[in-house]
Amino acid sequence: MKKLKLKINGNAAVMLIAIGFITAIFTAINSNFFTYRNLINVLVSSTLNGLCAIGMTFLMMIGGTDLSAGCVAAAAGVIMAWGNANTSIPWPILIVCILCIGALAGLINATLVRKLKIVPFIATLATQYVWKGVAYLVCGGQQISMKNAGFENFCKGRLFGENGIPYPVVLTIILFAIFGYILSSTRFGRKVFAIGGNPEAARLAGINSERVIFTCYIMISVLSAFAGIILCGRMNSGNPASNANLHFEAIIGANLAGVSMVGGVGSVPVVFLGVALVQAFNAGLNMAQVSPYWQYVARGALLIGSLTIDYYRQRRREQKLLADSMKNLQ
Repeated sequence: MKKLKLKINGNAAVMLIAIGFITAIFTAINSNFFTYRNLINVLVSSTLNGLCAIGMTFLMMIGGTDLSAGCVAAAAGVIMAWGNANTSIPWPILIVCILCIGALAGLINATLVRKLKIVPFIATLATQYVWKGVAYLVCGGQQISMKNAGFENFCKGRLFGENGIPYPVVLTIILFAIFGYILSSTRFGRKVFAIGGNPEAARLAGINSERVIFTCYIMISVLSAFAGIILCGRMNSGNPASNANLHFEAIIGANLAGVSMVGGVGSVPVVFLGVALVQAFNAGLNMAQVSPYWQYVARGALLIGSLTIDYYRQRRREQKLLADSMKNLQ
């Protein structure tokens, strides 16, 4: 346990150093980068990817992935706006109903992966198009405007007044703390580590892998739907084209924070720093007035860099396991 703690602290230190490095570079380019207002903007932007990244962390840790998260979020936002415009359902109940739709999306993904044995990449790529189609069908391809004072305050209100911390940021930090505790200190979290580390050993130990995997897929879809709902409130509209890269940003943030693409390794609190790093990078590119086309190149390079780092991390873990095995044989 002590070694795991040191490892997590090491990843956190790397993230903090990287954030500091990016902050220094973009502040030198644009002095407005390192301001309270921009910090809040980065945190608000981080809420959407952060919510998805929480679920993506659990999913990646069992060796899975979900490419449909962005489209699930877009569909959730459109349905929220449509429901507000065409029904008299109170917005809190509407949110619960949409989160149930998100749970259905996760259930479908898990069924395709576990029951039909479809590779997660292909299964979630297929459902990505399904939910993208649902979003466009609901709104007819047009953005749906939304106006609801209570819902708008929930998504745009701030703790401690006008210059305080936005409610979505506070809620996201609380969720990171809750799911961080679940992963590190509960039986379910230990099962996630076990399945990601060695699925066959987890099965022989009596762990119900299928139940854990279904839970992880449902978790990320529900959190992604919630992210779409929050964006709908922030923008006062449901847009079927929104959140297109939500899963992409979440994977980069989680991978940079040390969550292995092959499973078994990760920490939710450190993922928060990874998401913040990605959003600071994106905000810096915008403030430096980098061409949108070059921004795509930069984000792709960032993903390639994170995957390369993950490859070498995995090699070190395998070498360490081999060395420990050789010591036990002596």
